[in-house]
Amino acid sequence: MVGKRVLNHSLLINTASFDQFGGWTLDTEFILVMGGAYLLAHGLGKKVENAKTAIHVAEGGMYHVYAYTYNWVSPWHKDMAPGLFRLRLGGGESGALGAKNDRWAWEHAGDFLLHEGDAVLELEDMTGFEGRCAYIYITRDGSPRLPEGLSGVFDFYKKSIPTYAAPEESTFDLAVFGGGFAGMCAAVAAARSGLRTCLVQDRSVVGGNNSSEIRVWLGGGTNYDPFGGIGNIVGEFEQKNIGHYGSVNKAALYEDEKKMAVLEREENLTLFMNCSLVEAAVDEGFISSATCWDFLNDRFFRISAPLFADCTGDGNLGALAGADYEVTTNGHMGMSNLWHIEKVSNPSSFPSCPWAVDLRNCDFPGRGETKDIYGNSREFSLGCWFWESGMTEDPIACAERSRDMNFRAMYGAWDTLRNVDDDYQDYELTFCSPLGGKRESRRLLGDLVLTKADFKYSFPDACCATTWNFDVHYPDKAFYSCFHEGDAFLTMDCREEVPGDCYFLPYRIMYSRNIRNMFMAGRCASLSHDASGTARVMRTCGMMGEVVGYASSICKKYGCTPRDVYMEHLEEFLALLKSFENKEVFKAGSTVV
Repeated sequence: MVGKRVLNHSLLINTASFDQFGGWTLDTEFILVMGGAYLLAHGLGKKVENAKTAIHVAEGGMYHVYAYTYNWVSPWHKDMAPGLFRLRLGGGESGALGAKNDRWAWEHAGDFLLHEGDAVLELEDMTGFEGRCAYIYITRDGSPRLPEGLSGVFDFYKKSIPTYAAPEESTFDLAVFGGGFAGMCAAVAAARSGLRTCLVQDRSVVGGNNSSEIRVWLGGGTNYDPFGGIGNIVGEFEQKNIGHYGSVNKAALYEDEKKMAVLEREENLTLFMNCSLVEAAVDEGFISSATCWDFLNDRFFRISAPLFADCTGDGNLGALAGADYEVTTNGHMGMSNLWHIEKVSNPSSFPSCPWAVDLRNCDFPGRGETKDIYGNSREFSLGCWFWESGMTEDPIACAERSRDMNFRAMYGAWDTLRNVDDDYQDYELTFCSPLGGKRESRRLLGDLVLTKADFKYSFPDACCATTWNFDVHYPDKAFYSCFHEGDAFLTMDCREEVPGDCYFLPYRIMYSRNIRNMFMAGRCASLSHDASGTARVMRTCGMMGEVVGYASSICKKYGCTPRDVYMEHLEEFLALLKSFENKEVFKAGSTVV
């Protein structure tokens, strides 16, 4: 965290750099859309502990305070505001905040008489229902002109940080962005091949969807001949046990520390945790550098490299660099925020949620004896992967709305079960991932855009096995009555088998067709919507990462581009991929197809 801030006329504070988060959760998913990280009061209906930070008031007097916040239910109910909070500063407190704005914008928190010396600024949650705050501005100016919107507010912040104008610079052979399975495996493969590599991750843990934060089990097979060693690195991150549904899906199953230990052992690998990519510089089709934001410490730094890899899932590096991409804005797979309930000895009451999805007159999985698509019922049907939103919204621009829709569906279901049905009275809502587990967003375009129809062909650069079904999700028509607001949040999986035991994805889907030094691996690889239904699962994403990491070693050896690996060095590259010994490890559960 940053040192003590000095308030001298005006001070802008990024809440992600607070000294103590208390019970608030750090949200970093939407930085490139709304202009900041923010603190989220993800209390599941119970007030969370105050977040705090220290400031030093250089000159006493009257100060005007503003919070950058958003009434998150306003897209559905402009007259309701469950996410209320207040600010405390220097012995004073604001009124309720979080009700006024129907988009991210500034809200006047009041005027505070501050005395010279040290003071504590606090965020106090009032409800436990997803209040949020990104920035706080304190000023002597009685009528400041405060910018809004992505570029306005983030530029305002950047100008307040000295390291933005003069960032620290680091140089690597390969810079990997995204700490999910694709990014982890790409970074390890490159580092072990002798490349000075860095991995940039915007969370405090790695693993992406397969982390304790999001809790999605691994899918897909690995280690298929003739590339039997591709999947070995995936295996080093493999979890020993899985808990698919309900309260058995515990954080400890995801072994965050084990994943970090694998990365930290690599001498050639530098980790930049809790850092977000925010800018990319491009010269004649080559990324020359990328600017990153260390939001915990109010610091910017720049990374230069001859090779870059976009493993962000959302294709963020590619989008910032001007790479060609596709995005399906209606009819794509959505995101899930897994949640569960647990039986407890002293359950507390749950407040009514009139702002949530009204499910009083609807059947849904987990209500009564209503079954889910697998034939399960009761608590094992609540909060599973098929509680999924965002299929008809832009998966980038509307991602926060889709995540919030998942919250509203969960709270509406639990309100109905507890307060309408008088059911589950010995249970409490104990977990919901605050981060959306995404399936599909941007797909960066390579020299080949692999479609479902292409799976009848074998390509000369085939190298990475995929075994999962063509598995795409659509709203479940059995629960259409639940979608009366227009937003679907319960899905079904539509599956077709991949031909044979596996299909080998071609290398050409793993580098950009117009950004000449950028690889991509994971769900932002060059795939059609239907083809991504098989390649999006995490073991397959990890193997794509391994392929990219090894391809980068060919690039370094010859000083060439990713495309040149295919055009000029394919035979050597494929021989390298075939040379690794098969060290496949046990996979927990039936998670290969």
